[in-house]
Amino acid sequence: MTREGRVAERLGVLLVALGVVLVLVALLAVLLGGARSVGPADAWRVLIGSSPERAPEHVVRVLVFDVRLPRVTLLALAGAALAIAGAALQACLQNPLADPGLLGLSGGASLGAVVAYGSGAALAWPLSVPLAAFLGALAAIALVYVIAHAAGRPTTGILLLTGVAVGSLSSALVSVLLMAAGHHRVHEIVAWLLGSAEGRTWLHVRLALGPVLIGGVLLLSLRRLIDALALGEEQALGLGVDLVRGRALLLATVALTAGGAVSVVGPIGFVGLMVPHMVRTVSGSAARELLPAAALAGGAFLVICDLLARVVSVTVDVPVGVVTALAGVPFFLVLLHRARLRS
Repeated sequence: MTREGRVAERLGVLLVALGVVLVLVALLAVLLGGARSVGPADAWRVLIGSSPERAPEHVVRVLVFDVRLPRVTLLALAGAALAIAGAALQACLQNPLADPGLLGLSGGASLGAVVAYGSGAALAWPLSVPLAAFLGALAAIALVYVIAHAAGRPTTGILLLTGVAVGSLSSALVSVLLMAAGHHRVHEIVAWLLGSAEGRTWLHVRLALGPVLIGGVLLLSLRRLIDALALGEEQALGLGVDLVRGRALLLATVALTAGGAVSVVGPIGFVGLMVPHMVRTVSGSAARELLPAAALAGGAFLVICDLLARVVSVTVDVPVGVVTALAGVPFFLVLLHRARLRS
């Protein structure tokens, strides 16, 4: 068997394994859920088309098909989007600590959502929140790119620092708008800012599906560009890559992919940072293998985090963004320590 054949076989085995893990985790999340009144046995019987034994059938069906399934599907979609976007950014910027939040994307999305809540548009048209968040994410990435390129072709460090600055500006504006918002809106705004799939429906899944799928397919089609940028600026130039246009195309695609996810579940952090590192040890660094593996692993990871949040919740619903932050902060510090040792 040729080397390409062995690589393809290894990739196939890896993707099948991760796909099985994702399906099993999703099934477990649907069966367990958070409602103590409906047990796993009743949920399973409804899934396979039977009647539940203990709870009313219509209650279990609504809970499984209209509450748990859209929530799990949306989290799997968001996790895949954030992970594949993080993997692409880490290669593009040659920085193992890069993720969509560092480029101001999450801050822009948060600002857009808070504007929708604060202006009252969310009350008149609830879908204005994900729409405003999506537009805010795209605007933030565009602003980062324009500012960073104002004085010529920037380094990856300049891009990251510009993203941090734009994210900080967005956070400051969010704080101002929170102070100006009425007390009755602050709770729902904070809940969105923490990142959660609570109350999301199939409509939210459809809203995220288009941008995430289109962006994910585009990132996979740009795998040669991603691999070239991962080699460094000089090597990429030697391969004939136009750095300005290449980065612009890649950042726009990342904004589309991650923005579609963030717009409906809020700014869930650290998924795009952690998952690519976890997967890279098995899949390797080549985008052809890393991106699809990261997408499947990211979906499973976020569903697991949400399941943990629901299991430990007793009196209050713990947002999944809190769980990813609790796992992500020590992970980030370990990566930072390793980077310092290597330097």
